[in-house]
Amino acid sequence: MAKIAARKRSDSEKPRALRRQGWVPGVVYGPHLVSTPIAVEYKALERLISEITRSTRIELEYDGERHFVFIKELQRDPITDRFIHVDFYAPEPGQIMSLEVPIRLVGTPAGVKAGGILEHIHEEIPVEGPLEAIPPYIEVDISGLGLDEALLVKDLPLPEGLRPLLPEDEAVVNILPPKVLVTEEAEEEEAAEAPEAPAEAPPEEEGES
Repeated sequence: MAKIAARKRSDSEKPRALRRQGWVPGVVYGPHLVSTPIAVEYKALERLISEITRSTRIELEYDGERHFVFIKELQRDPITDRFIHVDFYAPEPGQIMSLEVPIRLVGTPAGVKAGGILEHIHEEIPVEGPLEAIPPYIEVDISGLGLDEALLVKDLPLPEGLRPLLPEDEAVVNILPPKVLVTEEAEEEEAAEAPEAPAEAPPEEEGES
């Protein structure tokens, strides 16, 4: 499980001053937790973000307290792209949550080896379930997919207790036929469907009446 340390911050500490000192102001809150202003070291937050996904549960420690949280919102400076504020949400144990979980594809599909094109339609999938059942990502082996085959929502190996919030028959991944093949088939179909041109009448010879 990912971890990060923080400290409580007082109302007298100004966000700009904290950022200049290498800290990122933030807040932690939840249904059983009073909203608490905190600050985390910039480098620690940067390292954490590089290691987690949107659905990763994080162990947050500050001033002797420990809470299991998710990052609810991460604000960046529009010019420098640096972190300027972070919100941590601490759900209750067993709380039902809705989150977007990334899909991690493993293997090279047989259809791609045959010249097909992989179309990853949903890189994340919305799910609902108890927080303990929500994984940082869903890993799925797609090496068996052939041309014109698809991985559907119902094919995903979801942990017990987790429910997808998309239709079961919706495609997550498609293996499309090669573009050249598709183009040639379309041209052949158009040619077959096109009406035949009427035969031209032979020209009349001079002197005929």
